[in-house]
Amino acid sequence: MSAANPFAESGHRGGVVAGFDGSDCARGAILWAAAEAAHRRRSLLLVHAQLTAITSAWGTVAAPGWGAAAVFDDTPLLRQAEEQVRAAAEECRQLEPGLDVEARVVAGRAAPTLLEAARTVDAELLVVGMSGLGVLPRTLIGCTATDLVNQADQPVVAVHGGPAHRSGPVVVGVDGTAETMSALQFASTYADRHACELRPVHDDVDTLLAHSEEAQLLVVRDRGHGVVHRAVFGSVSRAALSRALCSVAVLPSAPVSV
Repeated sequence: MSAANPFAESGHRGGVVAGFDGSDCARGAILWAAAEAAHRRRSLLLVHAQLTAITSAWGTVAAPGWGAAAVFDDTPLLRQAEEQVRAAAEECRQLEPGLDVEARVVAGRAAPTLLEAARTVDAELLVVGMSGLGVLPRTLIGCTATDLVNQADQPVVAVHGGPAHRSGPVVVGVDGTAETMSALQFASTYADRHACELRPVHDDVDTLLAHSEEAQLLVVRDRGHGVVHRAVFGSVSRAALSRALCSVAVLPSAPVSV
Protein backbone atom coordinates (compact mmCIF):
# COMPACT_ATOMS: atom_id res chain seq x y z
CA MET A 1 0.00 0.00 0.00
CA SER A 2 1.28 3.47 -0.83
CA ALA A 3 2.45 5.89 1.83
CA ALA A 4 -0.41 8.25 1.02
CA ASN A 5 -3.69 7.36 2.69
CA PRO A 6 -5.98 6.13 -0.12
CA PHE A 7 -9.09 6.84 1.95
CA ALA A 8 -8.28 10.40 3.01
CA GLU A 9 -10.49 11.92 0.31
CA SER A 10 -13.42 9.60 0.89
CA GLY A 11 -16.64 11.37 1.74
CA HIS A 12 -17.88 8.40 3.71
CA ARG A 13 -17.70 9.22 7.41
CA GLY A 14 -19.24 7.24 10.25
CA GLY A 15 -20.60 4.51 7.99
CA VAL A 16 -19.99 0.81 7.44
CA VAL A 17 -16.75 -0.54 5.93
CA ALA A 18 -16.82 -4.00 4.34
CA GLY A 19 -14.00 -6.07 2.88
CA PHE A 20 -14.46 -7.71 -0.52
CA ASP A 21 -12.19 -10.09 -2.43
CA GLY A 22 -14.51 -11.48 -5.09
CA SER A 23 -15.28 -14.73 -3.23
CA ASP A 24 -18.77 -16.04 -2.46
CA CYS A 25 -17.97 -15.66 1.22
CA ALA A 26 -17.11 -11.99 0.74
CA ARG A 27 -20.24 -11.45 -1.36
CA GLY A 28 -22.36 -12.62 1.55
CA ALA A 29 -20.51 -10.22 3.82
CA ILE A 30 -21.03 -7.16 1.63
CA LEU A 31 -24.73 -7.92 1.19
CA TRP A 32 -25.05 -8.21 4.98
CA ALA A 33 -23.14 -4.94 5.31
CA ALA A 34 -25.41 -3.23 2.80
CA ALA A 35 -28.53 -4.27 4.68
CA GLU A 36 -27.03 -3.17 7.99
CA ALA A 37 -25.89 0.18 6.57
CA ALA A 38 -29.42 0.77 5.30
CA HIS A 39 -30.89 -0.09 8.72
CA ARG A 40 -28.48 2.35 10.34
CA ARG A 41 -29.08 4.96 7.63
CA ARG A 42 -25.37 5.11 6.99
CA SER A 43 -23.18 4.86 3.90
CA LEU A 44 -21.25 1.77 2.81
CA LEU A 45 -17.59 1.71 1.79
CA LEU A 46 -16.49 -1.47 -0.03
CA VAL A 47 -12.76 -2.13 0.07
CA HIS A 48 -10.99 -4.61 -2.19
CA ALA A 49 -7.41 -5.12 -0.98
CA GLN A 50 -5.47 -6.53 -3.91
CA LEU A 51 -2.11 -8.23 -3.46
CA THR A 52 0.22 -7.42 -6.34
CA ALA A 53 3.77 -8.44 -7.26
CA ILE A 54 5.05 -5.64 -5.05
CA THR A 55 2.66 -6.07 -2.14
CA SER A 56 2.74 -9.87 -2.03
CA ALA A 57 3.20 -11.38 1.39
CA TRP A 58 6.35 -13.04 0.00
CA GLY A 59 7.79 -9.85 -1.43
CA THR A 60 8.61 -9.29 -5.09
CA VAL A 61 8.52 -12.59 -6.93
CA ALA A 62 11.16 -13.51 -9.52
CA ALA A 63 11.84 -16.69 -11.45
CA PRO A 64 15.37 -18.03 -12.16
CA GLY A 65 16.85 -16.50 -15.29
CA TRP A 66 14.46 -13.54 -15.45
CA GLY A 67 17.14 -11.05 -14.48
CA ALA A 68 16.91 -7.81 -12.59
CA ALA A 69 15.10 -6.04 -15.44
CA ALA A 70 11.99 -8.24 -15.18
CA VAL A 71 8.84 -6.14 -14.78
CA PHE A 72 5.54 -7.36 -13.42
CA ASP A 73 2.42 -5.90 -14.98
CA ASP A 74 -0.30 -5.92 -12.32
CA THR A 75 -2.74 -3.99 -14.49
CA PRO A 76 -4.89 -7.05 -15.36
CA LEU A 77 -5.19 -8.01 -11.69
CA LEU A 78 -6.16 -4.52 -10.63
CA ARG A 79 -8.58 -4.13 -13.53
CA GLN A 80 -10.28 -7.41 -12.61
CA ALA A 81 -10.52 -6.32 -8.97
CA GLU A 82 -12.04 -2.99 -9.99
CA GLU A 83 -14.63 -4.74 -12.15
CA GLN A 84 -15.52 -7.11 -9.32
CA VAL A 85 -15.91 -4.41 -6.70
CA ARG A 86 -17.93 -2.18 -9.03
CA ALA A 87 -20.30 -5.08 -9.71
CA ALA A 88 -20.52 -5.73 -5.96
CA ALA A 89 -21.35 -2.09 -5.30
CA GLU A 90 -24.10 -2.17 -7.91
CA GLU A 91 -25.54 -5.33 -6.36
CA CYS A 92 -25.65 -3.55 -2.99
CA ARG A 93 -27.47 -0.59 -4.55
CA GLN A 94 -30.02 -2.92 -6.08
CA LEU A 95 -30.50 -4.68 -2.76
CA GLU A 96 -30.90 -1.40 -0.88
CA PRO A 97 -32.18 1.34 -3.22
CA GLY A 98 -30.94 4.74 -2.16
CA LEU A 99 -27.95 3.36 -0.26
CA ASP A 100 -24.83 5.49 -0.70
CA VAL A 101 -22.11 3.02 -1.76
CA GLU A 102 -18.47 3.77 -2.56
CA ALA A 103 -16.04 1.12 -3.85
CA ARG A 104 -12.24 1.25 -3.61
CA VAL A 105 -9.46 -1.03 -4.82
CA VAL A 106 -6.21 -0.64 -2.87
CA ALA A 107 -2.94 -2.49 -3.35
CA GLY A 108 -2.09 -4.16 -0.06
CA ARG A 109 -2.93 -6.87 2.45
CA ALA A 110 -6.51 -7.19 3.64
CA ALA A 111 -6.30 -6.54 7.39
CA PRO A 112 -4.02 -3.44 7.33
CA THR A 113 -5.98 -1.95 4.44
CA LEU A 114 -9.35 -2.45 6.12
CA LEU A 115 -8.05 -1.08 9.41
CA GLU A 116 -6.76 2.03 7.67
CA ALA A 117 -10.07 2.50 5.89
CA ALA A 118 -12.11 2.09 9.07
CA ARG A 119 -9.95 4.48 11.07
CA THR A 120 -9.77 7.09 8.33
CA VAL A 121 -13.53 7.31 7.81
CA ASP A 122 -14.33 6.74 11.50
CA ALA A 123 -16.48 3.73 10.66
CA GLU A 124 -19.22 2.50 12.98
CA LEU A 125 -18.76 -1.10 11.87
CA LEU A 126 -16.16 -3.23 10.07
CA VAL A 127 -17.51 -6.26 8.18
CA VAL A 128 -15.69 -9.26 6.67
CA GLY A 129 -16.68 -12.68 5.42
CA MET A 130 -16.13 -15.87 7.36
CA SER A 131 -16.01 -19.25 5.66
CA GLY A 132 -17.96 -22.28 6.84
CA LEU A 133 -16.80 -24.56 9.60
CA GLY A 134 -14.16 -27.22 9.24
CA VAL A 135 -10.54 -27.89 10.11
CA LEU A 136 -9.06 -25.64 7.41
CA PRO A 137 -11.19 -22.54 8.08
CA ARG A 138 -10.58 -22.88 11.80
CA THR A 139 -6.84 -23.03 11.18
CA LEU A 140 -6.85 -19.98 8.88
CA ILE A 141 -9.40 -17.85 10.73
CA GLY A 142 -6.63 -15.58 11.99
CA CYS A 143 -5.68 -14.41 8.51
CA THR A 144 -8.12 -11.48 8.51
CA ALA A 145 -10.91 -11.62 11.07
CA THR A 146 -8.70 -12.20 14.09
CA ASP A 147 -6.21 -9.55 12.96
CA LEU A 148 -9.07 -7.07 12.72
CA VAL A 149 -10.48 -8.01 16.11
CA ASN A 150 -7.04 -7.58 17.67
CA GLN A 151 -6.57 -4.07 16.33
CA ALA A 152 -9.87 -2.47 15.26
CA ASP A 153 -11.35 0.43 17.19
CA GLN A 154 -14.89 -0.49 16.15
CA PRO A 155 -17.01 -3.65 16.29
CA VAL A 156 -15.95 -6.29 13.78
CA VAL A 157 -18.65 -8.47 12.26
CA ALA A 158 -17.56 -11.76 10.68
CA VAL A 159 -20.43 -12.83 8.45
CA HIS A 160 -20.95 -16.57 8.37
CA GLY A 161 -20.88 -18.17 4.95
CA GLY A 162 -23.62 -20.69 5.74
CA PRO A 163 -27.40 -20.23 5.73
CA ALA A 164 -28.47 -17.10 7.60
CA HIS A 165 -31.18 -17.26 10.26
CA ARG A 166 -32.61 -13.83 9.58
CA SER A 167 -35.52 -14.35 11.96
CA GLY A 168 -33.44 -15.86 14.76
CA PRO A 169 -32.49 -14.15 18.02
CA VAL A 170 -29.50 -11.98 18.75
CA VAL A 171 -27.44 -13.88 21.29
CA VAL A 172 -25.07 -11.94 23.52
CA GLY A 173 -22.53 -13.27 25.98
CA VAL A 174 -22.78 -11.65 29.41
CA ASP A 175 -21.08 -12.51 32.68
CA GLY A 176 -22.45 -9.89 35.04
CA THR A 177 -19.41 -7.62 34.82
CA ALA A 178 -19.37 -4.00 33.70
CA GLU A 179 -17.13 -4.98 30.79
CA THR A 180 -19.91 -6.93 29.08
CA MET A 181 -22.42 -4.11 29.31
CA SER A 182 -21.22 -2.65 26.00
CA ALA A 183 -21.91 -5.99 24.30
CA LEU A 184 -25.38 -6.10 25.85
CA GLN A 185 -26.09 -2.53 24.72
CA PHE A 186 -24.87 -3.24 21.18
CA ALA A 187 -26.97 -6.42 20.99
CA SER A 188 -30.04 -4.72 22.44
CA THR A 189 -29.85 -1.86 19.94
CA TYR A 190 -29.35 -4.32 17.07
CA ALA A 191 -32.33 -6.38 18.21
CA ASP A 192 -34.53 -3.27 18.42
CA ARG A 193 -33.39 -2.13 14.99
CA HIS A 194 -34.16 -5.50 13.43
CA ALA A 195 -37.25 -6.28 15.52
CA CYS A 196 -35.91 -9.59 16.77
CA GLU A 197 -35.48 -11.38 20.08
CA LEU A 198 -32.60 -10.45 22.38
CA ARG A 199 -31.16 -13.44 24.23
CA PRO A 200 -28.49 -12.77 26.89
CA VAL A 201 -26.59 -15.95 27.73
CA HIS A 202 -24.59 -16.58 30.93
CA ASP A 203 -22.58 -19.78 31.78
CA ASP A 204 -19.70 -21.29 29.67
CA VAL A 205 -18.48 -20.93 26.04
CA ASP A 206 -20.09 -24.18 24.95
CA THR A 207 -23.49 -22.94 26.11
CA LEU A 208 -23.00 -19.70 24.21
CA LEU A 209 -22.02 -21.58 21.05
CA ALA A 210 -24.99 -23.92 21.36
CA HIS A 211 -27.31 -20.91 21.14
CA SER A 212 -25.55 -19.77 17.96
CA GLU A 213 -27.15 -22.64 16.04
CA GLU A 214 -30.45 -20.76 15.74
CA ALA A 215 -29.17 -17.18 16.11
CA GLN A 216 -28.82 -14.56 13.40
CA LEU A 217 -25.99 -12.86 15.27
CA LEU A 218 -23.75 -13.70 18.21
CA VAL A 219 -22.31 -10.73 20.10
CA VAL A 220 -19.24 -11.05 22.32
CA ARG A 221 -16.82 -8.58 23.81
CA ASP A 222 -13.10 -8.55 23.18
CA ARG A 223 -10.68 -8.45 26.09
CA GLY A 224 -8.46 -5.56 25.02
CA HIS A 225 -5.51 -4.79 22.76
CA GLY A 226 -1.76 -5.05 23.09
CA VAL A 227 1.00 -7.61 22.74
CA VAL A 228 -0.19 -9.75 25.63
CA HIS A 229 -3.73 -9.77 24.32
CA ARG A 230 -2.61 -10.86 20.88
CA ALA A 231 -0.69 -13.76 22.40
CA VAL A 232 -3.62 -14.93 24.53
CA PHE A 233 -6.51 -13.87 22.31
CA GLY A 234 -9.68 -14.17 24.40
CA SER A 235 -11.05 -17.69 24.53
CA VAL A 236 -14.64 -16.55 24.04
CA SER A 237 -13.82 -14.37 21.02
CA ARG A 238 -11.65 -17.05 19.46
CA ALA A 239 -14.24 -19.76 20.00
CA ALA A 240 -16.97 -17.54 18.58
CA LEU A 241 -15.02 -16.73 15.42
CA SER A 242 -13.92 -20.30 14.77
CA ARG A 243 -16.92 -22.33 15.97
CA ALA A 244 -20.10 -20.26 15.96
CA LEU A 245 -22.85 -21.34 13.58
CA CYS A 246 -23.93 -17.77 12.82
CA SER A 247 -22.40 -14.39 12.10
CA VAL A 248 -20.35 -12.97 14.96
CA ALA A 249 -19.90 -9.40 16.21
CA VAL A 250 -16.84 -8.86 18.38
CA LEU A 251 -16.74 -5.58 20.27
CA PRO A 252 -13.47 -3.87 21.21
CA SER A 253 -12.62 -3.03 24.78
CA ALA A 254 -13.21 0.70 24.24
CA PRO A 255 -16.75 2.17 24.13
CA VAL A 256 -18.36 2.02 20.68
CA SER A 257 -21.31 3.45 18.80
CA VAL A 258 -24.24 1.06 18.66
